[in-house]
Amino acid sequence: MRPPLRILLALLTLAGVLSPRSGAAEPLPVPVEAFSEGARKKVEALLREHTIMRSPRLEHPILNRPIHRFLLDRPDVGAALARILKIGTYTVTRTGTDQFRASDPEGLEGQLEILYRDEAQRVYYAEGIAEGGLLRVRGKVVVFQQSQYSTTASGQERVAAQLTIYAKIENPVLAFFVRILVPLIGGMVDAKISKAQGVVRQVSEVMVQDPHATVARIAASDALAPEDLATLRALMRLSAPFPVEADLP
Repeated sequence: MRPPLRILLALLTLAGVLSPRSGAAEPLPVPVEAFSEGARKKVEALLREHTIMRSPRLEHPILNRPIHRFLLDRPDVGAALARILKIGTYTVTRTGTDQFRASDPEGLEGQLEILYRDEAQRVYYAEGIAEGGLLRVRGKVVVFQQSQYSTTASGQERVAAQLTIYAKIENPVLAFFVRILVPLIGGMVDAKISKAQGVVRQVSEVMVQDPHATVARIAASDALAPEDLATLRALMRLSAPFPVEADLP
């Protein structure tokens, strides 16, 4: 795949399967009044100027609710776990309270901020650049995430996440072609998203499949800060069906 097309698909995957922008205002999962003044300005500007919008719904098993919320709030830990578990190769560095910097080997680099959180909701805001060949693309995205937790008859916990995503491609010419090419590339983006719906989902599934082996691999890797490893192990002990052995390293 040529670098420009790969970058375009990467950006569109971040924003979800495409849908054309409509002139009608969309009701927001979290009212803008809930944000700080600075966050509210960022969100309102992006909502006015977004290039594409998507509302996918994801569902997957989790080890327990506290560890799921921990992964949502600490993308740096999620990225480290993805590398340890051979799920991903990107890196995320924590730069401040609820602020992070991310990069991957394919030329994507940007900053991520958690603007809002409560028991069931998260709002993320990101700005970044993708480079490849002669193409350099700058974009912004705001993600509203609502999580609904449930427990199956067998005691397995699950989460259904409703995402509302607004993305803006800063390059005016590219943004124009994105809208025109929606019918042509939508299927390609669909296929890409169906294989990779997020690191939190994939890490959660690995933990559910074999929590003891997973925490042993994480501890043996020496890739997490001691305090983050301690938090992770403590949260894994909260899940009654999957207790963690006290003598694990």
